[in-house]
Amino acid sequence: MAALPCLVTAKVAGTENQTRFVIDSSVVIPWYLEQSLTPISLLFLQRLEHCQAPGVISSHVSQVLWSYCQEDLLSGTVGAAALRHFRRAMKHKITPSEDLADRALEISLDLRLAPPLCLYFALAERQEADLVTAFQPFHEAVRGTPYAAMVTDLRTFH
Repeated sequence: MAALPCLVTAKVAGTENQTRFVIDSSVVIPWYLEQSLTPISLLFLQRLEHCQAPGVISSHVSQVLWSYCQEDLLSGTVGAAALRHFRRAMKHKITPSEDLADRALEISLDLRLAPPLCLYFALAERQEADLVTAFQPFHEAVRGTPYAAMVTDLRTFH
């Protein structure tokens, strides 16, 4: 399998330069829905060492899994197992939301998005990373702003 394209590099102590991506629930959820799994989503799952997310992602993933269970797209057992897998897979890839909250509030005022959503932007900015998402409100909010350069659409990622 090909490596993720090097869009952003960051020096990590004791390692070579590594590509960094901030991912949101739109990247994660397809891992658990066979009909939604794309080669790009699978590539991110296989290359988690290059991914990070703010702590709020756990709530977002849980909420989406819950809604799929409510719509009978997933059983409660499968939804719970998916959430456990997600937490294990991302265990060392989560940045506490508290560490990002001040900057997220500033960004939320610029973009007119709720501060919890702007935690993703704050982390991407801090890590000099690309925020990879299929979440349309992110794309709409950054259109025509300096933040647009940090957002990559999962649906057109290559």
